[in-house]
Amino acid sequence: MKKRLLALLAVVTAFAAAAEATGPASTVVAGMVFCDQCKDGARGLFDYPLYGARVAIQCGGGDTPLTVRESNTNWFGGFSIRMDGSPDMNRCTARVVQGTGHCGAAASGAPRELTLAFRMLGLALYTVPPLLSQPEEAMDMCPGHERQRRPPSLFSPPLAPTPAPAPPLPTPFWRRRPRRLPPIWRRPPTLPQEQPQPQPSSRPVPPPAASACTYDKWAAPEHSCHWKVVTPNTTVAMAFGPLAGQRYGSELTLREALEGRGDMYRTLLREATAALLNAYYNAPGGAFLYPTTASVIDHMNGALLSSTQRVLIEGARFRRANGGGGGPDGRTRLPCDLAPCAPARR
Repeated sequence: MKKRLLALLAVVTAFAAAAEATGPASTVVAGMVFCDQCKDGARGLFDYPLYGARVAIQCGGGDTPLTVRESNTNWFGGFSIRMDGSPDMNRCTARVVQGTGHCGAAASGAPRELTLAFRMLGLALYTVPPLLSQPEEAMDMCPGHERQRRPPSLFSPPLAPTPAPAPPLPTPFWRRRPRRLPPIWRRPPTLPQEQPQPQPSSRPVPPPAASACTYDKWAAPEHSCHWKVVTPNTTVAMAFGPLAGQRYGSELTLREALEGRGDMYRTLLREATAALLNAYYNAPGGAFLYPTTASVIDHMNGALLSSTQRVLIEGARFRRANGGGGGPDGRTRLPCDLAPCAPARR
């Protein structure tokens, strides 16, 4: 599901670049770059999208291919390169020519071939599998990682073998010191004390339940201290991705999103924002209907890419989850566990 979401984000970025084209026909190449921290040549758990990497489109093949276009990746690791006309890019490849920061060893990334996604109305979209840029050394937390010693240089002289130390000579018996036994430490006698016996509790202590709160609870000022990871001033585009930013604008904040009503898309954003805050507030994999924040973002973007009926259905599901629906057994309603914040000291 995560791979599908990243692919959708790359396609949306390509569409946004193609919309700015003024010529009759144009070609767009879109993809993403990841930092391969484990240096295993594949996307893993510790890999993340790489910002500012330099990607080149090369054609012609051979040892010295011709570089057609170059571009840098955005904050989400995606890139889109637009070219006028409709050239045939089936024999072209994309590769990372310059990494950034920790993942600067871009020469280790292999080139990937371009694939034609669709061609219509004078617009041709080519996609490329995820590109990788590797660091100098693999991360210590990677599975099966072992630090290897550097091989000796061919021009360095061979090291002389270290002679084994000579065994120590035995000490003469007239110089040996007599062995002394360690002193015996004895504790003073203590009177036995009666240990209090724990009284059995008549009622078992129930485990803490999950929490589900509606949008008006999260919008109240006395509950502002319970916001996690995101803040009321975080933009919708930063919280839900570029697809939501294209729909609702790049300056709309989460505080303003909780006030949306009167339109089914604003209602969807309001309920999705409350569900995102509930997912951040609860432990991952808990009793909340959406156990992770990625599932909330995935359903939100899926509704924006579908029909109006899907928008209404997802908005109703978000509203049911925020109202406490979807408990451990599917029937128990979850309470709203938001205590009022303490007033600030003057």
